[in-house]
Amino acid sequence: MLTAVTIDGARDARGPWGPLAGAAIGAAFFAWIAGTRVLDPTSIDWLMKGDWVPHYFGWHYFRHEPWHWPPGAVHGYYAPLGTSIGLTDSIPLVGYALKPLAAWLPTPFQYLGPFLLASFALQGALGARLIARRVDALPAQVLGAALFVLLPTLLVRVGHAALCAHWLILWALLLATRAPAARFRPAAWAVLGLTAGMVQPYLAAMVLAVLGATAVTPDQAPLPRRFAALGAALAATVTGWWISGLFLLSGGSSLTAGGLGYYSMNLLALVSPGDWSTFLPSLPIAVDGQAYEGFHYLGLGILLVLAIALVLVARGRGTEARASAPRLWSPWLIAACLVMTAIAVSPVVTLGSRTILNLDGPWTAPLALFRSSGRFVWPLVYLMLTSAIVTVARRGRGQTGVAVLAVAVVLQLVDLRGAHTFRRQVAHDPAFHAWTDPFADARWHEVVPAYTHLALVPPPQCGASPLPYEGAIALTARHGLTINAGVVARRDERAREGYCRALDADIDAVRLRDDTLYVVTPDAAGVLTRMGEGRVTCGAIGGVSFCTTPAAHARWAARVRLD
Repeated sequence: MLTAVTIDGARDARGPWGPLAGAAIGAAFFAWIAGTRVLDPTSIDWLMKGDWVPHYFGWHYFRHEPWHWPPGAVHGYYAPLGTSIGLTDSIPLVGYALKPLAAWLPTPFQYLGPFLLASFALQGALGARLIARRVDALPAQVLGAALFVLLPTLLVRVGHAALCAHWLILWALLLATRAPAARFRPAAWAVLGLTAGMVQPYLAAMVLAVLGATAVTPDQAPLPRRFAALGAALAATVTGWWISGLFLLSGGSSLTAGGLGYYSMNLLALVSPGDWSTFLPSLPIAVDGQAYEGFHYLGLGILLVLAIALVLVARGRGTEARASAPRLWSPWLIAACLVMTAIAVSPVVTLGSRTILNLDGPWTAPLALFRSSGRFVWPLVYLMLTSAIVTVARRGRGQTGVAVLAVAVVLQLVDLRGAHTFRRQVAHDPAFHAWTDPFADARWHEVVPAYTHLALVPPPQCGASPLPYEGAIALTARHGLTINAGVVARRDERAREGYCRALDADIDAVRLRDDTLYVVTPDAAGVLTRMGEGRVTCGAIGGVSFCTTPAAHARWAARVRLD
């Protein structure tokens, strides 16, 4: 196996230039694709789409609410059930760092754009640092870092900022490849564990798997020292999850979700380009969920490096140098990454459009905790990529290895140029930084301050909402209202069903609250007006229908003319 390749020499090149160049490449590439407007903390219009909506507003509500217990709780978003900054995937690590500064930060304020830039920079920096474990040549470190940055799996994740933190996996691999005397330092493992736990739970699970495999690998360090480091990482990760509010939910059904086997990895994923390749045709997939969560195309440049590395390893097999050289990765780490890859494939094994093995059954229920299982191949990809780059750089004669890496970078860019150009055009289009706000009418800003809560009837978690929820959340966030809508990574299903039933019962009985503004469909407004018999006032502003109590309407009726 390629990841088991042994590398001659073990001297660690610690110069800063490779990581600095890698960071510059990562930052420049992201800035070229996305532009600079996304880096403006006060620019949020581009966030009003997709997963960015809950990621931003989870932070916005967390920022403006007082501290709760547990500290990651958020009460105003997805109210009255509430959620947490971790369950909105709002990158709690950054949210906690900025919350003490909330009074001095402008409103609005977003950090998703800067976090994405930092993730690409760290991808390049830590990629170069990882290569430097076995390669002293600066050009090889820089070219290798470029391949880390140009991995399509990273760019495709920009719609989910926390999942772009692949640098957490690289950080774990760096700890795993430290010199034995410095490898098992509990403080270093704890810092990584806490960081990963406060960024994204999937990535934290991968980090723990890498560290766990490192701890059980026979080593010069005594067993108690190795397990002290692993215990520190585990405790810190769980602490990070708790601080992020992931344990606000109770019951196994709250933490699991449907989709295991649907959001999986196809066996052809590493060579299946979708619409990303200039040269390779799109290959069939078994289920639609594999088009995103199962997208792991490596790019022709990286595939070239892997192929050449395999040839070099095959030619050098059995040589004296190979037999005496230290391994880059331990067998336990390789095994852990293979197990994670099996999880990525899921119990429903697919090859192209065919299901070749279906092991789904009751025994898979615990795996539903990580339903988007296709992501778990990432650590193996980075083992393979690092091994291939190091092999080509060290076994190539003279400057041949560097030349091969240079050709690979060029080929990677050419192969992916269409995908890169398309994403750059989208991000630089003025439409990317604009959105249609159903509450754009200025009259709403006279009406909304008279309430403390806004209810979509129904909210998206209960049915088809009367309008896109992001507009309603933007309005309530601006005026400090709570809202019953939102998207969360996990939720208490029993509580959700209870709330939906209670809301339906209140609407059917026309039991409206004075402190709540109800946004409804025009048809629902007509029905409530007929059924209310003077207990409800309905109307429309800017084409958006609403209902309220007469007492609440009286607080603003003299200032606002309805449609």
